[in-house]
Amino acid sequence: MLPLASKNNPPMHLPMNKQSRYTALSLLAFTLLLGGCRKEETPHTTSIPSETEETLGADRYVLMTYKSTTIPAGPMKGLSYKESYISYFDHLPTSDGVNNILERNTLFGRFGSDGGGLLEAHGQIYRYSNAVNNHAQGDLLINNPVRLTFSPSAQAIGERAYLESDAGGFSQAEKNFAIGEQLGFLIQPPATDRIIEVTTFDPKTMAKLPAKILISEADKERIRQFILEKTPALSGQQLPRLVLGMKLMVLHEGTLIMDAELQSDAQTNLSRDCYLVAYEAKNGGRLLSLSYLPNTGRLGTPSELLQYAHDEAGDLYLLAQGGDLLGFYQNSLIYRIRHGSHEVDPDWQVKISDLGLNYPARFNGIYVYQGKLLTMVSAHQLSAIRSEIPQDEWQYYTIDLATRHAEPIASLRPSSAFRQGVNIATVIDGRLYLRYVRTSSEAPYNGYYTYDVATGRATPAFSVALQSGYVADFKKITLTPQPR
Repeated sequence: MLPLASKNNPPMHLPMNKQSRYTALSLLAFTLLLGGCRKEETPHTTSIPSETEETLGADRYVLMTYKSTTIPAGPMKGLSYKESYISYFDHLPTSDGVNNILERNTLFGRFGSDGGGLLEAHGQIYRYSNAVNNHAQGDLLINNPVRLTFSPSAQAIGERAYLESDAGGFSQAEKNFAIGEQLGFLIQPPATDRIIEVTTFDPKTMAKLPAKILISEADKERIRQFILEKTPALSGQQLPRLVLGMKLMVLHEGTLIMDAELQSDAQTNLSRDCYLVAYEAKNGGRLLSLSYLPNTGRLGTPSELLQYAHDEAGDLYLLAQGGDLLGFYQNSLIYRIRHGSHEVDPDWQVKISDLGLNYPARFNGIYVYQGKLLTMVSAHQLSAIRSEIPQDEWQYYTIDLATRHAEPIASLRPSSAFRQGVNIATVIDGRLYLRYVRTSSEAPYNGYYTYDVATGRATPAFSVALQSGYVADFKKITLTPQPR
């Protein structure tokens, strides 16, 4: 049995614009403070092992954990933040009490204020990086997408970062990104000139490419009028900023699906409704369609936390968390965009109210596998203050895609999820793994279960020692041979 975990104390919830500045300044201070305590990172390339190094097999089972760390001294003494640890195994872990903080191969980083995880796409693994590094002018990476790199031998994980400027520098602005087979797509909030564009980059080298999608003035006005038409209460408000893709950005069959917001100069969003835009995912791509989700509140945050999942037929399922500006969540919704379409399917959705619960609840996390959608549902009414969300609050549910019938996974007790959440599931070697963390004294667990969709049976797969932190994500990739 694992030792008992202590309850985390998340930082104060701030409005998005203040929170971004607070996070960036805090990260700058404590990362610079701690940077000297660690050896400098090596250039982020995939090296070829020497004759004396042990060459591993091609498979990498990548595990991410996080834990709270308190700065012991200096001007930020006492500040608590979440740190992530990413390491790998060359075999599938199956034991109890796995310690993934291994000196030789662990990559340290930041764990996001709204959660974090790993994004797997086309045989590669990506994440947001926040760390002092020396491969480009010693800049601090803030919200910058990176690709994880792996050596054929037992070396540390590296990072290859997206370089925004021609000089090889980084922007500290918020970003969101999506990865295609040939192109990566990146967007960030417009600067003072109000220009909105989706830039492209090579998903392997992470180099910026010349191709881009420039949102025309005509398209911006069309999107603005669509929002005002669907939400008349916004009329007369001073909302000069149009922002795209900062809550949702997903690639669906050659189309970029992004959220849209009208904001004040203070970067405040006054609408509880959600709006989606669809653009061709190619150089100069045109606006294809607009969709509207009334009173659904929040689509997510720009991070690796996927608020969407494709099924085997190519249909795209998405999660709207619901809620209001104070963070109290309701009207949570799961909806879809069909294969061959780029608009919300009006004939398929699952509302949190469809579950017949006798308290306000919401969905947390989404994954689709073999005709079932997996999500988590709050087991009791949530507090409006996220720091007061109790431990082991979230019950796993399955939703049948054909009938939309939802039922809890009875073999799993309620478990915990970090604030906005973490990626809840993954398929590895043909088996479905569910992240399962119970932090209370009754049946504590920190690891993964396998789940059989046909039988509904959940079985412990492996657990992780708490000194390694709580599990956040688990992926597998297979390395391609490198020329010698």
